[in-house]
Amino acid sequence: MKPSYEKLVPPVGESFRCFDRSTLLSPVKWHRHPEIELTYIYRGAGSRVVGDHIGSYRDHDLVLLGSQLPHTWASDEYRGKRYDRHPAIVLQFHPDFLGSQFFGVSEMASINKLLQAASRGLWFPEHVAVRVGARLSGLVDQQGATRLIELFSILDELSKCDKSVQLASEFYSVTASQDVETRIQKICDHISNHLTDPELGHAELAELADMNASAFSRFFKQSTGRTLSEYISELRIGLACRLLTDTDDSILSISFQAGFANLSNFNRRFRQLRQMTPRDYRARFRIAS
Repeated sequence: MKPSYEKLVPPVGESFRCFDRSTLLSPVKWHRHPEIELTYIYRGAGSRVVGDHIGSYRDHDLVLLGSQLPHTWASDEYRGKRYDRHPAIVLQFHPDFLGSQFFGVSEMASINKLLQAASRGLWFPEHVAVRVGARLSGLVDQQGATRLIELFSILDELSKCDKSVQLASEFYSVTASQDVETRIQKICDHISNHLTDPELGHAELAELADMNASAFSRFFKQSTGRTLSEYISELRIGLACRLLTDTDDSILSISFQAGFANLSNFNRRFRQLRQMTPRDYRARFRIAS
C-alpha cells in the first residue's frame, strides 16, 4: 500500500520527538516518514495497519516501525471523526540524527540489529510494553543529555526482547509513485471512516479512485496484496473481535455494528479469518481471562 509522505520536525533544542499524540489534532491517515517510530498505546482499541499487515490493537500496544515503513492506527472511539485524539506516546528519530555511521559502531550492534528488524515493524508483548511505556511517558518531559541517554537505554531494552513479532511480510516492499500514494491514501481514509457502513462497496471506491471497476480491482490488489473484499473484511472482523470481548451485545447486533449486512456473511467471514465461530471466540476469550 502506498502512503502519503509526512515531514517531521523536532522541537527547537531537541534532536528527536517524543510526545502524547492525544494533544494533537491528528487526522487518521496512511503515511510514511524517514524517521524510526516507537508507538505505545496505553489505552484504547482499534485497527493497526503496518505495510501489508492488518491487525487489531488494544491497551498496551507497543510497536517499533522502521524508516519509510507506511502505517496507520485507527481507533474505534474516533472512527468516522475528522481528528483522532487517541492517547498514545510516540517517539520518532531519524536513523542518521547522530551521523550516518553511529548505529554501525560495535557498541550499537544489538540496537542496530533491532532497527533492521523494525523495517517490517516489530510488535512487543504486553509485559514489555507496560515497562517500556512507563519509560516513554517519562521521556516526554525529560531534557538535555538525560533525554538522549534514556532513548538509547529504551532501545537497548527492546533489543534484548526475544518475543517480538515482525508485522509486515518478508515480501513487502515500498514504491514511491506520488499518484499511487495519493489514490491509496484517499481510499484507505474513506474505508476507515466508513467501515461500519454496510453499503460501502467496490463501485463507490472505484469512483473515488477515478478508475473503472476492473482497473480499480487490479490496482488495489497490486497495492495491498489483497482484494478489496478481503481488506475490508479483515478490518471489520477485527472490530467484531473487540466487540465480542468488550461487550455483552448479541452476535447479531455485533455483526451489524461491524458493518456486515447479514449474519450469515458475518459468520462465514469470521470462520475464514479466525477458524472458529464468533460464539466460540467469545467463550475462549472469557475462559482465558
